[in-house]
Amino acid sequence: MLSLAPLSVADGLSPQLHLSRLSGSVFLLSWTIETPVLARPRIALAARDRRLVSASVVLALGDGRLRAVAAFRHGGPGEVVATLSDDNPAGDTTARFDPDLVHGMADAEDLLRDATPDARRTLANALVGHWPGLFGLGESAGYLGFLRQFLLILAHKPASATPVARLADGKVLLESSVPGRLTGVRACYRLDPGGLSRLSARPRLGRADRAGNRALHLIVDEFPPQAGGTLILQSEAGLIVRTVTARQDVPSLGRWWNSKASSRDGLRSWLVEQLAGLSEQGRLLAVEMQRRLPLPVQSVRRNDDLTSAELDLAVTTPAGLLLGGWYRDPDGLLDEMLLHRSEGEPMAVLERLDRFPALLPAGSTGDVKRATGFAAFVPGYASGAPVLQPRVELRLKSGTSLFLRPAVQPVDATAVRARALAAIPPQHLDARMLERTIAPVLAECQQALRETLPEPRLRSFGKGPASPAVSVVIPLYRVYDFLRVQVSAFAADRWFAEKAELVYVLDSPEHEAEVHHLLGGLFLAYGLPMQLVVMGRNGGFSAACNAGARVSRGQALAFVNSDVIPTGEGWLPALLQRLEPHRRTGAVGPKLLYDDGSLQHAGLYFKRDSKGTWLNHHYFKGMPGHYAPANVERPVPGVTGACIVLPRALFMEIGGFDDAYVIGDYEDSDLCLKIARAGLGVVYVPSVQLYHLERQSISKSLDYTRGVASQHNSWLQTRRWDSEIAALMAAVDNPAPQQQSVPAPGLRPDPEFLLSRANLRRATAA
Repeated sequence: MLSLAPLSVADGLSPQLHLSRLSGSVFLLSWTIETPVLARPRIALAARDRRLVSASVVLALGDGRLRAVAAFRHGGPGEVVATLSDDNPAGDTTARFDPDLVHGMADAEDLLRDATPDARRTLANALVGHWPGLFGLGESAGYLGFLRQFLLILAHKPASATPVARLADGKVLLESSVPGRLTGVRACYRLDPGGLSRLSARPRLGRADRAGNRALHLIVDEFPPQAGGTLILQSEAGLIVRTVTARQDVPSLGRWWNSKASSRDGLRSWLVEQLAGLSEQGRLLAVEMQRRLPLPVQSVRRNDDLTSAELDLAVTTPAGLLLGGWYRDPDGLLDEMLLHRSEGEPMAVLERLDRFPALLPAGSTGDVKRATGFAAFVPGYASGAPVLQPRVELRLKSGTSLFLRPAVQPVDATAVRARALAAIPPQHLDARMLERTIAPVLAECQQALRETLPEPRLRSFGKGPASPAVSVVIPLYRVYDFLRVQVSAFAADRWFAEKAELVYVLDSPEHEAEVHHLLGGLFLAYGLPMQLVVMGRNGGFSAACNAGARVSRGQALAFVNSDVIPTGEGWLPALLQRLEPHRRTGAVGPKLLYDDGSLQHAGLYFKRDSKGTWLNHHYFKGMPGHYAPANVERPVPGVTGACIVLPRALFMEIGGFDDAYVIGDYEDSDLCLKIARAGLGVVYVPSVQLYHLERQSISKSLDYTRGVASQHNSWLQTRRWDSEIAALMAAVDNPAPQQQSVPAPGLRPDPEFLLSRANLRRATAA
C-alpha cells in the first residue's frame, strides 16, 4: 500500500501532493510517489460521488521515484477525492482537498524538476497534444502563458523558423532546420497570441547536410507581424520547438525561389503540391512560379553507342502523370528508370513503360538512328498537382546516373489531351496501352473540360414558333462554308419555317463576331428565325449538342451537321412520323449521300476488328444512291449523328450525348445503344435523302489525331457495351425465328424487315 496520510483540505497538502490551476476551472494535481509500486499508478478523481473528467501521465524521476500528474476539470463547490491505485493488495491511498482554495498557477519548473528526458517528452506531448483539446485550453490566456514557460524551459534556447516567402490565401512559407536524426513529424502545432492550434499542413524535411541538419519547410497562416509565435513539432523523439520571428517584409515566392539553387527539384515539387492543395489561387501561383522560373532542360544526346535519352512529355492530371520520350541503349546498360518525387525515395517506372520503335532525326552525319520510344502512366503522382518539369533518372548497371527533365509542360486540359493523343503513334497503339496509359489521362481531361466549361451565351435572330414541333440543333466548329446553302434550303421548306426551331451552337467561340454577322445576314435575307448558342469554350461535339438541346423548346430534337443539306422539302415531318409511340421507335435517321450521289449512310452497324474491338460501319457506303437494298426502311443497330431525330424527353432521360468520347466520334453510336437499352428501336428511313459532306469540320480540329482518338473511342465503346453490342448484332445477323430466343436489348426486329445476310456482306466500312 502506498504510504500517504489522508488529507482533508487543500492547504494541508503534504510535500508529496501538489495542486495548482491550469485555467479557471481546470486543475493540475502532481502526486510524487516515494515507495516502490507493483503496477503503474493510476489516479481517479471524484466530487459529490461523481467521477471527474481527468487525464494523467506517470513520470519517472532521476532518483527512482515516480510522479503521477493529472489534469481535471472541477466547476462546482465541494471537496474532491483523489484515489491513487497500484493494484497493491493492501488497498489504495486517498486524499481530499477543496480546489476552490487553490489560486496558484501551475509552475513548469516544479513539474519538470528531477524528471528524466523520457518523462519530459511524455509530459510535453500531453500538455501540447491531448490535454488542450480535452479541457478546452487552446485559447486560455493562463494556460498559454504556462505552456510558453514550459516550452522555454524544455527547449532552453530554441532555434528560429523564418517566414521566407509570401504565398496565396494569407499563407507564408516557414524555413528552419532540425537535427538530422529526425526522421518524421507526427503533428505540428502553432502557439501565438491567438491560441494553440494543431496544423493540418505537413512539413517537409530535406536530406541531412554535412553538418548533420535537415532543412524544414512548412506552409502556415501568417503569424502576427509584431508578435511572432512558436512552432511545435511532435515526433517519436519528442518535441522540437522553434521560435517564429516577426517579419513584415516577407518576399514573394518568385523572389525567394529565384535565390535558391535550381537543383532543388524535390522542394520545388513539394511547394507545387502544397500550393495546389490550398485553393485555385494557390494552384495558379504554382503554375506561374514554374513558368516564370523554369528549370534547365536535361537530356542526354550522343553520337556514339553509349546510352542516351530524352524526356519530352510529362503532363500531370488529378489521376497521375503521363511520361513520354525515347532512349537508346545498344549495349543493354540501362538498369532502372526512376521518377523523382517531392519526398521519399524515387519511384521505379521502367516496368510501367509501353515501348514502341522510334527513329531519331538525322544528325550532322545524316544517319538516322533507331531508338525506343516510351510512354508510361504513373497513378497518383504529386496528388495531381501541376508539376510542370518532373525529374527522371536513368540508372545504369555501371552505377552511373543520367538525369532527364523536360521543358515546361502544359496544364490546360485541351493541351494535355492533345499531348496524350500524340504520346504513342497510332500504328503501335493497342488496347493494353490504351487502357493503362492513355485512357486514364483522356478521361481526366474530358472531365476537367466538362467541369470547367463556362455557361454558353444565347443570341436570337427573330422570333420562332411558340410551340415548335421539333428543334433542329446544329453544332458549328470552324467551318461555315455550307451555312448559306443550308439556311436557304431550310427557309424554302414551308413546314420547316412554320413548325421548326433552328438552333446553331458555335463551338469555336473565337469566331463569334464572324458567325453572328453571317447568321444575321442570312436572317435578313431569308427571314428564317434562328438562335445562336455560343459556347464559353470549345467543348466538343457532345457538349455542343447537349447545350443546344438544353435551350431547345421542341417536342422532338433533330441533330444535324452543318455540312448536311436537304434535297427537298418535307424531310423533317417524314422523319417525325416514324417516332409515333406505338412503333416503339426511339430514333430515326435518313439516307445520306455524298455530293456525287453515292451512299454515305444507310444505317450504322457494328463489327469487330482483328483485336476484338467493335468498330462502327455504315451499310452500303460508297454504293450508288439508288442501290436497291439501301432503299428498304428497316430497324438498324444505329444511325449517324450527322442527322438523327428523337423525342426530346427521351434524349434528356438517357443523358444526351456522352462527352467521355474524345473530340467527336462514337458519341452517336453510344446514344443509339442507350436508346436500345431503354427498350426502343432505331429505324433507317431511306425515303428521306440528304447530302452530307462528311467530316468537313472535324478535320479542322487542331488536336484531332484520328488514329488515336478513334482507337480510344472504339475501345471505350467496346468496354462499355461489349455484351449488348454482341446481342444486338446477333439479332441482326441471324433474324430467323429460332435465333429470336435471345433478342438484342431493346431491339425487336421483324425478320421480314431486316436485310438478308447476303446483303450485309456487301456493306463497306466507314
